[in-house]
Amino acid sequence: MAVQAHQIQEVDCKIDSLDDQTVAAFLDDSVKDDPDVLARIAPIAKRCCETLHPKGVYKVFNPAICTLPPDYTEPGIKLVGTMAVLHGEAVYDRMRRANHCVMVAVAVDTAENIQALRVLLVHDKEDFAAFDACLQAMGGRAEEIITEKVNDEAHSLGLHIDNLLQAGESDFPLDSNTQLLFYTQAERRLGFACEDDGSLNSENATLGVIGMYDASQRGRKRACARCRNREFCSIRAIGMNCHGRRGKFKKHDDAEAKLTA
Repeated sequence: MAVQAHQIQEVDCKIDSLDDQTVAAFLDDSVKDDPDVLARIAPIAKRCCETLHPKGVYKVFNPAICTLPPDYTEPGIKLVGTMAVLHGEAVYDRMRRANHCVMVAVAVDTAENIQALRVLLVHDKEDFAAFDACLQAMGGRAEEIITEKVNDEAHSLGLHIDNLLQAGESDFPLDSNTQLLFYTQAERRLGFACEDDGSLNSENATLGVIGMYDASQRGRKRACARCRNREFCSIRAIGMNCHGRRGKFKKHDDAEAKLTA
Protein backbone atom coordinates (compact mmCIF):
# COMPACT_ATOMS: atom_id res chain seq x y z
CA MET A 1 0.00 0.00 0.00
CA ALA A 2 1.28 3.46 -0.88
CA VAL A 3 2.28 5.76 1.95
CA GLN A 4 -0.47 8.34 2.41
CA ALA A 5 1.00 10.75 4.97
CA HIS A 6 4.58 11.72 4.30
CA GLN A 7 6.59 13.42 7.00
CA ILE A 8 9.83 15.34 6.66
CA GLN A 9 12.66 12.92 7.38
CA GLU A 10 15.85 14.22 8.98
CA VAL A 11 19.11 12.50 8.08
CA ASP A 12 22.34 12.72 10.05
CA CYS A 13 25.11 13.07 7.44
CA LYS A 14 28.02 13.34 9.89
CA ILE A 15 31.31 12.50 8.20
CA ASP A 16 34.02 10.89 10.30
CA SER A 17 36.91 11.36 7.91
CA LEU A 18 37.93 12.43 4.42
CA ASP A 19 40.89 10.94 2.62
CA ASP A 20 43.38 13.24 0.93
CA GLN A 21 42.66 11.93 -2.55
CA THR A 22 38.94 12.65 -2.28
CA VAL A 23 39.55 16.22 -1.14
CA ALA A 24 42.27 16.80 -3.75
CA ALA A 25 39.75 16.00 -6.48
CA PHE A 26 37.92 19.21 -5.56
CA LEU A 27 40.98 21.45 -5.78
CA ASP A 28 41.10 24.08 -8.49
CA ASP A 29 43.28 23.07 -11.43
CA SER A 30 45.66 25.92 -10.69
CA VAL A 31 46.65 24.41 -7.32
CA LYS A 32 45.91 20.69 -7.63
CA ASP A 33 49.62 19.88 -7.93
CA ASP A 34 50.85 22.46 -5.43
CA PRO A 35 52.69 20.54 -2.66
CA ASP A 36 52.00 23.31 -0.13
CA VAL A 37 48.25 23.00 -0.72
CA LEU A 38 48.31 19.20 -0.69
CA ALA A 39 50.14 19.27 2.65
CA ARG A 40 47.35 21.33 4.20
CA ILE A 41 44.55 18.91 3.29
CA ALA A 42 44.97 16.29 6.04
CA PRO A 43 44.99 18.64 9.08
CA ILE A 44 42.23 20.87 7.70
CA ALA A 45 40.05 17.90 6.71
CA LYS A 46 40.47 16.44 10.20
CA ARG A 47 39.28 19.67 11.83
CA CYS A 48 36.37 20.01 9.41
CA CYS A 49 35.15 16.50 10.17
CA GLU A 50 35.53 17.05 13.92
CA THR A 51 33.75 20.42 13.93
CA LEU A 52 31.19 20.52 11.15
CA HIS A 53 28.02 18.40 11.17
CA PRO A 54 26.34 17.90 7.80
CA LYS A 55 22.60 17.24 7.92
CA GLY A 56 19.86 16.65 5.42
CA VAL A 57 16.10 16.41 5.14
CA TYR A 58 13.77 14.92 2.57
CA LYS A 59 10.04 14.64 2.01
CA VAL A 60 8.10 12.36 -0.31
CA PHE A 61 5.22 13.69 -2.43
CA ASN A 62 2.80 12.19 -4.93
CA PRO A 63 3.16 13.87 -8.35
CA ALA A 64 0.34 14.59 -10.79
CA ILE A 65 0.59 15.86 -14.36
CA CYS A 66 -0.79 19.35 -14.99
CA THR A 67 -1.59 20.05 -18.64
CA LEU A 68 -4.97 21.77 -18.46
CA PRO A 69 -5.24 25.31 -19.87
CA PRO A 70 -5.50 28.16 -19.06
CA ASP A 71 -3.61 27.68 -15.77
CA TYR A 72 -0.79 25.70 -17.36
CA THR A 73 0.42 26.99 -20.74
CA GLU A 74 3.11 24.29 -20.61
CA PRO A 75 2.85 20.99 -18.74
CA GLY A 76 4.05 20.87 -15.16
CA ILE A 77 4.13 18.56 -12.17
CA LYS A 78 1.71 19.24 -9.33
CA LEU A 79 2.70 17.87 -5.93
CA VAL A 80 -0.54 16.56 -4.49
CA GLY A 81 -1.64 18.13 -1.23
CA THR A 82 0.46 21.26 -1.76
CA MET A 83 0.42 24.45 -3.80
CA ALA A 84 3.72 23.45 -5.42
CA VAL A 85 4.02 23.01 -9.18
CA LEU A 86 7.38 22.06 -10.70
CA HIS A 87 8.06 23.55 -14.12
CA GLY A 88 10.53 22.78 -16.88
CA GLU A 89 10.87 19.91 -19.32
CA ALA A 90 13.71 18.25 -17.39
CA VAL A 91 11.71 17.76 -14.20
CA TYR A 92 8.51 17.02 -16.14
CA ASP A 93 10.09 14.21 -18.14
CA ARG A 94 11.32 12.61 -14.93
CA MET A 95 8.33 13.05 -12.66
CA ARG A 96 5.55 12.26 -15.14
CA ARG A 97 6.72 8.63 -14.88
CA ALA A 98 7.44 8.68 -11.14
CA ASN A 99 5.37 7.10 -8.39
CA HIS A 100 6.77 9.65 -5.96
CA CYS A 101 8.72 12.90 -6.12
CA VAL A 102 11.19 13.44 -3.28
CA MET A 103 12.32 16.91 -2.26
CA VAL A 104 15.83 16.83 -0.82
CA ALA A 105 17.85 19.42 1.11
CA VAL A 106 21.34 19.00 2.57
CA ALA A 107 23.88 21.34 4.14
CA VAL A 108 27.46 20.92 5.38
CA ASP A 109 26.57 23.10 8.39
CA THR A 110 25.20 26.56 9.09
CA ALA A 111 26.95 29.54 7.49
CA GLU A 112 27.88 30.79 10.96
CA ASN A 113 29.61 27.57 11.96
CA ILE A 114 31.46 27.34 8.67
CA GLN A 115 32.64 30.93 8.91
CA ALA A 116 33.81 30.47 12.49
CA LEU A 117 35.91 27.48 11.45
CA ARG A 118 37.22 29.36 8.42
CA VAL A 119 38.52 32.14 10.69
CA LEU A 120 40.38 29.56 12.78
CA LEU A 121 41.90 27.54 9.93
CA VAL A 122 42.41 29.84 6.95
CA HIS A 123 45.44 32.13 7.09
CA ASP A 124 46.72 32.21 3.51
CA LYS A 125 45.78 31.21 -0.02
CA GLU A 126 46.97 27.62 0.47
CA ASP A 127 44.72 27.21 3.51
CA PHE A 128 41.85 28.77 1.56
CA ALA A 129 42.21 26.30 -1.31
CA ALA A 130 42.41 23.28 1.01
CA PHE A 131 39.51 24.46 3.19
CA ASP A 132 37.24 25.13 0.20
CA ALA A 133 38.03 21.70 -1.24
CA CYS A 134 37.20 20.07 2.11
CA LEU A 135 33.82 21.79 2.21
CA GLN A 136 33.03 20.64 -1.32
CA ALA A 137 34.08 17.08 -0.51
CA MET A 138 31.91 17.07 2.61
CA GLY A 139 28.98 18.42 0.62
CA GLY A 140 29.37 15.72 -1.99
CA ARG A 141 29.57 12.98 0.63
CA ALA A 142 26.54 14.37 2.49
CA GLU A 143 24.54 14.26 -0.76
CA GLU A 144 25.56 10.62 -1.17
CA ILE A 145 24.43 9.79 2.36
CA ILE A 146 20.97 11.33 2.01
CA THR A 147 20.53 9.81 -1.45
CA GLU A 148 21.30 6.41 0.08
CA LYS A 149 18.55 7.00 2.66
CA VAL A 150 16.06 7.93 -0.07
CA ASN A 151 17.11 4.83 -1.98
CA ASP A 152 16.53 2.67 1.11
CA GLU A 153 12.98 4.03 1.44
CA ALA A 154 12.35 3.48 -2.26
CA HIS A 155 13.48 -0.14 -1.97
CA SER A 156 11.15 -0.63 1.00
CA LEU A 157 8.29 0.37 -1.35
CA GLY A 158 9.51 -1.84 -4.17
CA LEU A 159 10.77 1.17 -6.15
CA HIS A 160 14.05 2.52 -7.52
CA ILE A 161 15.33 6.09 -7.79
CA ASP A 162 17.05 8.38 -10.27
CA ASN A 163 19.76 10.97 -9.66
CA LEU A 164 19.29 14.24 -7.80
CA LEU A 165 18.12 17.08 -10.08
CA GLN A 166 18.93 20.53 -8.72
CA ALA A 167 17.03 23.70 -9.52
CA GLY A 168 19.06 25.64 -12.06
CA GLU A 169 20.10 22.49 -13.93
CA SER A 170 18.88 22.22 -17.52
CA ASP A 171 15.56 24.10 -17.72
CA PHE A 172 14.49 23.35 -14.13
CA PRO A 173 14.06 26.99 -13.01
CA LEU A 174 16.40 28.28 -10.30
CA ASP A 175 13.49 30.00 -8.54
CA SER A 176 12.02 26.53 -7.86
CA ASN A 177 14.36 26.56 -4.86
CA THR A 178 11.87 28.74 -2.99
CA GLN A 179 9.31 25.91 -3.12
CA LEU A 180 11.88 23.26 -2.23
CA LEU A 181 13.10 25.34 0.70
CA PHE A 182 9.57 25.89 2.01
CA TYR A 183 8.33 22.32 1.81
CA THR A 184 11.49 20.78 3.30
CA GLN A 185 11.65 23.46 6.03
CA ALA A 186 15.35 23.67 5.21
CA GLU A 187 15.78 27.22 6.49
CA ARG A 188 14.68 26.25 9.99
CA ARG A 189 16.11 22.75 10.03
CA LEU A 190 19.40 23.27 8.17
CA GLY A 191 20.08 26.99 8.45
CA PHE A 192 20.21 28.23 4.87
CA ALA A 193 17.84 30.27 2.70
CA CYS A 194 17.20 31.53 -0.84
CA GLU A 195 17.95 34.88 -2.42
CA ASP A 196 15.27 36.68 -4.44
CA ASP A 197 16.29 34.90 -7.65
CA GLY A 198 16.21 31.47 -6.00
CA SER A 199 19.96 31.08 -5.58
CA LEU A 200 21.05 29.72 -2.20
CA ASN A 201 22.78 31.96 0.31
CA SER A 202 25.26 29.17 1.03
CA GLU A 203 27.65 27.50 -1.41
CA ASN A 204 27.71 24.47 0.87
CA ALA A 205 24.03 23.55 0.63
CA THR A 206 21.98 21.68 -1.96
CA LEU A 207 18.29 21.53 -2.90
CA GLY A 208 16.80 19.20 -5.48
CA VAL A 209 14.34 16.46 -6.36
CA ILE A 210 14.64 12.71 -6.82
CA GLY A 211 12.06 10.48 -8.50
CA MET A 212 10.92 7.08 -7.21
CA TYR A 213 9.89 4.64 -9.94
CA ASP A 214 8.26 1.24 -10.24
CA ALA A 215 10.61 -0.87 -12.34
CA SER A 216 7.85 -3.36 -13.15
CA GLN A 217 5.94 -0.67 -15.03
CA ARG A 218 8.69 0.00 -17.61
CA GLY A 219 7.30 -0.22 -21.10
CA ARG A 220 3.74 -0.78 -19.92
CA LYS A 221 0.90 1.60 -20.57
CA ARG A 222 -0.20 3.12 -17.29
CA ALA A 223 -3.90 3.16 -16.41
CA CYS A 224 -5.93 3.56 -13.22
CA ALA A 225 -7.77 0.28 -13.83
CA ARG A 226 -4.60 -1.82 -13.52
CA CYS A 227 -2.99 0.21 -10.73
CA ARG A 228 -2.78 -1.46 -7.32
CA ASN A 229 -3.24 1.94 -5.63
CA ARG A 230 -6.46 2.90 -7.43
CA GLU A 231 -8.79 2.50 -4.45
CA PHE A 232 -6.90 4.95 -2.21
CA CYS A 233 -5.06 7.13 -4.76
CA SER A 234 -4.83 10.75 -3.60
CA ILE A 235 -4.16 11.87 -7.19
CA ARG A 236 -7.48 10.43 -8.41
CA ALA A 237 -9.18 12.01 -5.39
CA ILE A 238 -8.47 15.49 -6.79
CA GLY A 239 -9.69 14.59 -10.27
CA MET A 240 -6.28 14.00 -11.83
CA ASN A 241 -4.23 11.00 -12.81
CA CYS A 242 -0.52 10.25 -13.08
CA HIS A 243 -0.68 9.12 -16.71
CA GLY A 244 -2.44 12.11 -18.25
CA ARG A 245 -1.80 13.22 -21.81
CA ARG A 246 1.75 14.31 -22.49
CA GLY A 247 1.75 18.06 -22.92
CA LYS A 248 4.04 19.99 -25.21
CA PHE A 249 6.62 22.62 -24.47
CA LYS A 250 6.79 25.79 -26.51
CA LYS A 251 10.14 24.99 -28.11
CA HIS A 252 8.65 21.76 -29.48
CA ASP A 253 5.67 23.64 -30.90
CA ASP A 254 8.03 26.16 -32.53
CA ALA A 255 10.08 23.35 -34.07
CA GLU A 256 6.96 21.66 -35.45
CA ALA A 257 5.77 24.96 -36.89
CA LYS A 258 9.06 25.41 -38.77
CA LEU A 259 8.85 21.88 -40.19
CA THR A 260 5.32 22.40 -41.48
CA ALA A 261 5.91 25.96 -42.76
